[in-house]
Amino acid sequence: MTNNEGWGWPEAAKKAHYFSGPFSLCRAWMYAGHREQGNDDSPDNCKTCRRLLAKREKSA
Repeated sequence: MTNNEGWGWPEAAKKAHYFSGPFSLCRAWMYAGHREQGNDDSPDNCKTCRRLLAKREKSA
């Protein structure tokens, strides 16, 4: 994981999304703001991003 990855909360989003670069894993959002590491199981996180992150970590 790099400093360019983590959970971010775009202003109009209802949920936090996981960003790797400028795009969320679910590809629904672009974001350049602050990103938080950890807290992967929060109910406030996008379910699609959580699923894709778990899949990515499992294959790594």
